[in-house]
Amino acid sequence: MRKLSSLAIFVALITLIAPALTATDCPTVVVIIPETVTINRLPRQIPDPAAETEIIHCFLEYGFIVVDPGQVAAIRYQGLIQSGFAGDKAALAQLSERFSADILVLGEAFAEENEVRDTIQSARARVEVRAIEAATGRILAAEGYHSGGIDLTMNTAAKKALQRTGFGVSCALARKIAATMSRSCAPKIPPCPTVVSVAVSPFTNESQTRMAGIGDLFATKLGTELSDHGCKTVQLMAADVVVTGVITDWNQLLTPVIPIPLLDMFFRAGSMWMTVDVQAFDLRTSEVKAYEVSEQVTGIEIFGIRFGFSPQDLVRKLSDSIATRLGSLCSGG
Repeated sequence: MRKLSSLAIFVALITLIAPALTATDCPTVVVIIPETVTINRLPRQIPDPAAETEIIHCFLEYGFIVVDPGQVAAIRYQGLIQSGFAGDKAALAQLSERFSADILVLGEAFAEENEVRDTIQSARARVEVRAIEAATGRILAAEGYHSGGIDLTMNTAAKKALQRTGFGVSCALARKIAATMSRSCAPKIPPCPTVVSVAVSPFTNESQTRMAGIGDLFATKLGTELSDHGCKTVQLMAADVVVTGVITDWNQLLTPVIPIPLLDMFFRAGSMWMTVDVQAFDLRTSEVKAYEVSEQVTGIEIFGIRFGFSPQDLVRKLSDSIATRLGSLCSGG
């Protein structure tokens, strides 16, 4: 009995200690992403980088062993980081030894002021990152991401843009790193989010028919339809995808319903049609998708009042068709 009790205790101790032993054998990751923000054409370095912080936050959520970011502050803007990012083996070895890290996530991020609308400030940002195996210099993953941010001040707009780039790049980067790790160490990373933010810029009217505000009407209606189709709609400066278009053809036909002089001017059947060239700009990849969409509406006109074929009815129908075509963009397709 004593032997059995001792064996049970020994097994219990091994069960408790084994995970800790295994954890120490799992690779440690260090994340170093220098950031630059350019405001009024003056670039400046950021002491508390937002993209780097967001990547570290996501990696910890996924279950990676990550070096404390406070340890890298002293060398974040030294040439050693750029050399390591470029694949210099001596720099990689020095960084690995300094932080006891097996995987080096190195890169750079920058943000620039974009536009000011009333009191709203906006910025665009990009991050480029590589995950490098320190022992061999092998690149395990390479990712880049564009995004935007808006706020009441340019500094916070730039920080938000950088934070969004860090979030946008983290999941794909983490999944590629995890794929190179042993089963006992690899974190279980959920599927990467595919929802993108969409904004609509006012359309341009190049048809022969003129109507004040038709471009803004399109932007409003299409934004509503995209939202109804499940898209995440945001302000223009913060979007991943910007949709705009050109009205190339817009015409109408009126036909008297009652063939009696004078009355034929007050009761008329009507038809209105429009063709729009739509472009969707993916600001993350610089890809452009283009569509030609045509629609027609019919109705009647009674004493000058139209039912069913006003410009608003036509824009609403076209917006629904365009949103249906662009629906795949909202899920990353």
